[in-house]
Amino acid sequence: MPDEIEAPRLTPLIKAARRLRWLLPLFGISLAAFTLLDRMGLADPAHGAVAVTASVALVQLAAAFLCVVVSAMWLHAASANLAARGVAMQHSPRGAWAWYFLPIANLFMPYRAMKEIWAESLGADYSFAGPSDPLLVRWWSAWIVGNMAMSMAARIDALGGRSMGMVLDAVGVAALFAAGLFFARIVATVTRAQTGQAQAATFA
Repeated sequence: MPDEIEAPRLTPLIKAARRLRWLLPLFGISLAAFTLLDRMGLADPAHGAVAVTASVALVQLAAAFLCVVVSAMWLHAASANLAARGVAMQHSPRGAWAWYFLPIANLFMPYRAMKEIWAESLGADYSFAGPSDPLLVRWWSAWIVGNMAMSMAARIDALGGRSMGMVLDAVGVAALFAAGLFFARIVATVTRAQTGQAQAATFA
């Protein structure tokens, strides 16, 4: 990586990366647990285990919310660090996370912003025609598949296709869990690159 980034600028990046190390697995596990309990009918108020299901649901919602907030903080910090180093970023620090909330654009723009952060941090080719790292491709593919499967499962359930809905739920949960693991690896790799080899042991 070219010139080192000033230490104070690295603090938000490092803190967010550390939090995501446990938030991402927590989200995946709680999502899988809630989906399983729901499919078993334990979310029904008439069932005795509804309190357990509600507790898992609260954990899952809290983990999802925190993952969104902390991931946005990490993306902003990673992009801002590069801009502060003098890199002419095509995607602003705000755009690095805001694209996820814009319909249609959220299907491809977050990937392009992440590819830029990855390439500029690791000294790779960011051009549109340049090769994409397999880790980025796996992460974004899993993210898209997971979200699409979960959305389709809900719609199919509403139409009475419970069996197909269960299959799509399983695919969705597995894909989102994988996306979380891939994202965690991306976060660790980019954070190591931006903090320099002296910080590598922190994220080993």
